[in-house]
Amino acid sequence: MLIYLLLPLVTLYCLFLSRATIVKNNNMYNGEMFISRNRLTLFLWAAILLGLAAFKGVSVGTDYPMYYNFFLNKSYNDIEYGISFIYDVSIKYNNFLVFSFFIYFIFLFFIFQGIKKNCPNYLISILMFIFTYTYFTSYNQLRQMIAVSIIFCFANYLVSNKKLIKIKYLVAVLTALLFHNSAIFMFSLFFIPKKKFSIRIVVPLFLMTIVLYFIPEFKNQIGNIIVKLSGSYMEKYSTNLDSFFEVNKEKGLLQLIPVIIQMVIVSLSLRFPKNQIGLNINSQLYNFSTNLVVINLCLYSLAGIEAIDRLQIYFSCFNIYFYSILIHLLLNNKKQFYGQIFIIFIVTFWILYYVLRLITNISGVVPYSFFN
Repeated sequence: MLIYLLLPLVTLYCLFLSRATIVKNNNMYNGEMFISRNRLTLFLWAAILLGLAAFKGVSVGTDYPMYYNFFLNKSYNDIEYGISFIYDVSIKYNNFLVFSFFIYFIFLFFIFQGIKKNCPNYLISILMFIFTYTYFTSYNQLRQMIAVSIIFCFANYLVSNKKLIKIKYLVAVLTALLFHNSAIFMFSLFFIPKKKFSIRIVVPLFLMTIVLYFIPEFKNQIGNIIVKLSGSYMEKYSTNLDSFFEVNKEKGLLQLIPVIIQMVIVSLSLRFPKNQIGLNINSQLYNFSTNLVVINLCLYSLAGIEAIDRLQIYFSCFNIYFYSILIHLLLNNKKQFYGQIFIIFIVTFWILYYVLRLITNISGVVPYSFFN
């Protein structure tokens, strides 16, 4: 587990050095504090994360052995075309490492392109990429995470005021469908408001989410509706529908507490800080990402329905945009003391939540091994 602890620690150390350098040189980039947009930073971290993912042992990640068996038995004909093509190439060279390398290269390429285009601070974004477990989810759900990364990368098209640019998002969804069928649900993002939700709406939604979280009957009713609507999933999981569409009894108060803390953070962000004119941020994407994070947290009312959990993966990746821009706003807020307190609260929470996930071994990533 040591390697997983070193990743965020090294990132935090790089952040400290970056901030110290800015302060020492009195370089605030025209008054905007703590911008770190060095392409070399992106390249180095992409290489590190690609190496860890591509060269990991086949037992690291709960679904990873399945993908290895597909390679050994050449039994991948029924999966999406994009994945099948990568399998064909790896079979041609008789090397599963080819498959692993291409899968994670594509995933990280789109994630880092999204960070490059839309995030004011690369290091903060990479840190949240690790802390929010988006990176480690790819150790388990390989196909879906490629689709997630494509949606993440091109989500900025949705907030554009130009209709022709929004059409590019349609192309992005169609591309994501080459890797996982669940991307079809991402057409729904067209209907998400681009204006940030009001706190008067968000707080009642969060309270309702907490109540519904403890009502299994409600979850099971939703599960039955999903069964009727999703023929492909019903066919795929026909031998274990209860597990996929009904409530997971293992999710209780311990799993809800981190959700409540995230609700507190999002609620506070709706009041403080205010968006500032002149900062190097995409305010529209920040507002849109805030809404998607709100929806993601509200979906916890259905926690345990595996079909909903899969949908949440798409929404949860927008935590990277939300927190990286929020922290940048806090760093540049006039009320620096309150901003720093808020940042400490956010980072402390995500550190503890990250460690908790490692201890409980979410996605089966512990222990880590090379090649084995």
